[in-house]
Amino acid sequence: MQDEKTAKILKFVFVGIAIAELSSHAFGWKFLNEFTKPLLMPVLLVYLRKGMKVPVNLSFILAVFALVFSWFGDVALMYVYKSDIYFLIGLGAFAVAQALYLFSFKHAKNREGDDNFSPFQHVLNVLPFAVFAIGLLWTLWPTLGDLKLPVTVYASLISMMALGAVYRNGRTNTESFNQVVFGAILFILSDSLIAINKFYAPMENASIWIMGTYILAQWNIINGLQKHYNQ
Repeated sequence: MQDEKTAKILKFVFVGIAIAELSSHAFGWKFLNEFTKPLLMPVLLVYLRKGMKVPVNLSFILAVFALVFSWFGDVALMYVYKSDIYFLIGLGAFAVAQALYLFSFKHAKNREGDDNFSPFQHVLNVLPFAVFAIGLLWTLWPTLGDLKLPVTVYASLISMMALGAVYRNGRTNTESFNQVVFGAILFILSDSLIAINKFYAPMENASIWIMGTYILAQWNIINGLQKHYNQ
């Protein structure tokens, strides 16, 4: 009961930090951004743990490490203005986070359910993500320079992460499935906005859109997983 109350409080704390983080970008308050951004993932991690009504499982542990590496990525990307090496560090950290989420989704399934997708269903699942990733890479390719390989690997990993979310269909409750898929799609959108803004054309209010979609992505993935654990 105490953990449930703590989880409810942490939900409001996270929302408050998220609003402050977006405000820091809207008003150019760099001092606030340096305080709020590093707090997002730790608060979400504790919220995930306090909201669990069942013992710790492998999917939970993988999700925790995904949040940890997301935190490393968040912090690294704060210092991109100092050196491009921070972009590579952030990209690497988030690549690990995507892989961890992929395996977390793999283990966040019920034993009962139908895994026998038809070839046509496999095509329907894969095609949208493949088309989007290839289209984005095709657009950015001339401007990627030495980052062609790292960006391609990352695009592949995040697409696989989203596919992992889709392939939970029929193996968890509907609310968990919908939230995790929605979060995965928002994650792709957020990272695509980063790539477009950095390599293709600067966007107006880019940081607000990037962080807004990113925060919603992480929030939906974590809440979706939590709904699976507590079903």
